[in-house]
Amino acid sequence: MRYIDWFVWRMKNSFNKIVPRDEISFEAYDFYHEELDDLLIPSEHLEKLPNPLILETLSFVDEQGYEWIAGMVEDEKSRILLYEVWIKNGERIAYETYVK
Repeated sequence: MRYIDWFVWRMKNSFNKIVPRDEISFEAYDFYHEELDDLLIPSEHLEKLPNPLILETLSFVDEQGYEWIAGMVEDEKSRILLYEVWIKNGERIAYETYVK
C-alpha cells in the first residue's frame, strides 16, 4: 500500500485535513470503461486510459462524517500513475491526468 503516505500528505497539504494512517481504507477494482460513471472518471478522460483499468482507492471519513476518496489509475506493468481523482461525499472535487 504505497499510497498511504501520499494520501496523508495530500489530505494535509491540499485539503488541510490531518489523517491518521490507521483510519485509511484501501481497495482495488478492475473496471471496463463502460462500467464507470462520469462522476468517477469522465468519458473524455477514460479514452486516454487503459481498458480495462485497475482503480486503487484510499478512503477516510473525517470528524464531520465526510467521506474522502482518492482514486488512482496506474499502468499495470510500469506502475506509473496515469490518473487521480478526489471525491468528497460522492462529488468529484479534483482530478489530475498524467497521460496525454
